[in-house]
Amino acid sequence: MRRILAVLLIAATTASAAAAGQSGKPRYFVKAWLQKADKTFEHTTIWCGPDQHCLVPIGEDMIELRELSGSSYHLRFISASSEDTPCCVFRNGSREARLESEYPRVATLYYRPEILGGRGVTKFGRLIIVVEDLY
Repeated sequence: MRRILAVLLIAATTASAAAAGQSGKPRYFVKAWLQKADKTFEHTTIWCGPDQHCLVPIGEDMIELRELSGSSYHLRFISASSEDTPCCVFRNGSREARLESEYPRVATLYYRPEILGGRGVTKFGRLIIVVEDLY
């Protein structure tokens, strides 16, 4: 029974990595939860390969992870409604944040003021993410 369960788990993780367009051995395991201001949420789990760049789909949106290392990474959130320009910024107004790996991190996202016609600071939602280095 344990062998069957182990085979099923391996098959499921292989299918997830293949579906994500990853090849070779996975290096990072990414779990993310997006709680939007309107109380809706999305969540995802994905494997990222050994390269230092990974795109993580979450609902209709996308999380871009760059410069992945065992200790930290750069994160950028790209909304489906904004093709070339990120919809959201972090608390300090930056479009990108550097976060530490291994532990869950909470990043509050805000709409860029120019998207909403300068109506001030408007919260998009909270992104809870953990990137685990498998090596």
